[in-house]
Amino acid sequence: MSTPIPEPLAGGFPPADPAVWREAARKIPGGDGDDPAVPTTRVDGELEVAWLYTPGDALAPDPGGAPGQAPFVRGPDREGRETAWDIRQEHARPERQIAHAELMEDLEGGATGITVRFDRAAREGHAPGSEAFARTRGDDGIMVSTLDDLDEVLDGVFLDLAPVALDAGAQALPAAALLVALWERRYLDLATVRGALRCDPIGTLAAEGVAAGSPEVAVISAGQLAAEVDGLAPEVRALSIDTRAYVDAGASAATELAMAVATGAAYLRACAAAGLDVGRAARQIEFTLTVGPDQFLEIAKLRAVRRMWARVLEASGVAPEGRVSAVYARTTRRMLSAVDPWVNLLRGTTATFAAAVGGADGVTVTPFDAIAAPGSTPGPLGRRMARNTQLVLHEESALGGVADPAGGSWYVESLTDALARAAWERLREIEREGGALAVLRSGSLAAELAQASGTRDDELARRARQLTGVNEFPLLGDDGLEPRPPVDREALARIDAARLAERTTSPALERLRLSAPGRRLRTAATLAAAGARIDELAAALAGDERPGAGAARLVSDAPLPLPRHRDAEPFERLRARAEAHAAATGEAPRVYLACLGPLAAHVAVATWARSFFEVGGILAVPSGAHPDRAALVEAFRADGAGVAVVCAGRKEEPEAVAAAVAALRDAGAQAVYLAAADPAAAQAAGADEAVAGGIDMVAALTGALRRLGVDPEDHA
Repeated sequence: MSTPIPEPLAGGFPPADPAVWREAARKIPGGDGDDPAVPTTRVDGELEVAWLYTPGDALAPDPGGAPGQAPFVRGPDREGRETAWDIRQEHARPERQIAHAELMEDLEGGATGITVRFDRAAREGHAPGSEAFARTRGDDGIMVSTLDDLDEVLDGVFLDLAPVALDAGAQALPAAALLVALWERRYLDLATVRGALRCDPIGTLAAEGVAAGSPEVAVISAGQLAAEVDGLAPEVRALSIDTRAYVDAGASAATELAMAVATGAAYLRACAAAGLDVGRAARQIEFTLTVGPDQFLEIAKLRAVRRMWARVLEASGVAPEGRVSAVYARTTRRMLSAVDPWVNLLRGTTATFAAAVGGADGVTVTPFDAIAAPGSTPGPLGRRMARNTQLVLHEESALGGVADPAGGSWYVESLTDALARAAWERLREIEREGGALAVLRSGSLAAELAQASGTRDDELARRARQLTGVNEFPLLGDDGLEPRPPVDREALARIDAARLAERTTSPALERLRLSAPGRRLRTAATLAAAGARIDELAAALAGDERPGAGAARLVSDAPLPLPRHRDAEPFERLRARAEAHAAATGEAPRVYLACLGPLAAHVAVATWARSFFEVGGILAVPSGAHPDRAALVEAFRADGAGVAVVCAGRKEEPEAVAAAVAALRDAGAQAVYLAAADPAAAQAAGADEAVAGGIDMVAALTGALRRLGVDPEDHA
């Protein structure tokens, strides 16, 4: 029994006066709202949040309910669970032996589940020996084609204890057949085994632009698969709703949630058409949302999606206790940077914290070094840190020990409500346009996301959004990370094609071609046990036994796949140009910070200017304090930099600044910038350009590199 606190925690302190706090908040510059008495800020481009919340902001009536009860805003009831959430790690290393060793290391190190990502050759159903197979084998996933391949990858894994999730794109059903056959090979009871087949034809269309047949038929087949799985392995989830493609393309939180719920509605309709009760269909679905570094927004997002989904299921006639589906979270690739990748650890930790507090049923953390080099895969340290980020939060911070820890926060409750309402309105617009599949195929969603991505890039370029280590506080030089070298996929494809061609007989695929809906997974699993490959199963499902005939096809009447874009990419291109120049010439591009006045007067401006130019990979050398202008100019001449940046303190007279600019130009400066000044001041001083907060950094730094002799088209 806990000991009662003898007096209130606020005892001895005067009561808080909301009017005093409101007045203090009003004096802080930067609010977006029109009413100066109530400062507000826009979050994620469309949600207006106040700077101060009081009991008057409490929602009445509270729409959140209680943990484990409809509308499930407050997350699952975690009492009695061995782990508060599943620690699910994704594996995509091409070589089966290495992928097996890595996933075993993850499981032994604390992961509770794994995702097996099949390579593109398998996801698209290409036949060994074909040109497409050679091009895609080992690309972005594990080289799995047969039951024996999957058995090799999962050798030693206790599949009844560690649930396996699949990521097989357009060939979700053939891949599911391999897993079902493996469960049976291991003598597991299909009535109790757990796992996730992750069939998501709409998400696959968005991410990869392909479908097995027409997208409309693929959605119908997904509903039929869910109905079959419900009877065959009821603890397995057949369907997935993965939002990473939308977020990578620039989606806001509201658009992400709207597309997630719209996709879920499409799958419910497909399940109902296949004869599956809507309540049971909800159990066959898992959501996988992305989470980023905006802590409170991500907490609200996970809470809001459960509220929205509960409303859909309520309208579908599902009883209150069944108005929920599993909600997983994956840290977003959009926030990762290849420059100074160690900062990704901070972003990943914040995102994981938000997922845990938001009540995710499971979390996948993307390793911090996942994009450290083109074609590389995460190293041992990256995977270990991805696991340990979750373990520390789970076991040492005990986040899972509190139900809905953000509940009762007036800000979080209000933000959840605002986000749910905004996403619901966007959902209604999508449904009016014909649903998730329709907005993908028409291109209207792609246009919306392109505009949102452009706005986001502009905010990053102007530092309205901060990305530590990228557009502020950059680190030049060696970051100390040694990424893995890329694998030789051409050699792997040749070896695998020869190995798969050694089989002398083919199973009777005619049975699958003639099988009726409701028996296809069962039949495909039997054929997989007899040695059928994924591409052969795909061909038979397409009604053709020729190898590769069932390969997923690019949907050409839509602007798909949606583009993948990371926030850091424009800045990484600048850094790549600067590094290539340094490698070619032996000298990094550099500017000289000509500092006027004593150190205390110019240090703030010089520090800002140094950070500004080093964001673009341009070394900024501060002059320090000099006794007079002649000494400053002589130091500039001795340094040898071709470009000068005048850093003047606030008390420097305009005449003195103009004289310094003229002296530097006479000393050989090819260009002179004026730091922390507006264009009018720069023009009056005779400088070429002003650099200050709020300008387009990417444009300014591109121009600076050009002035320093760096070709702006190199390594773009």
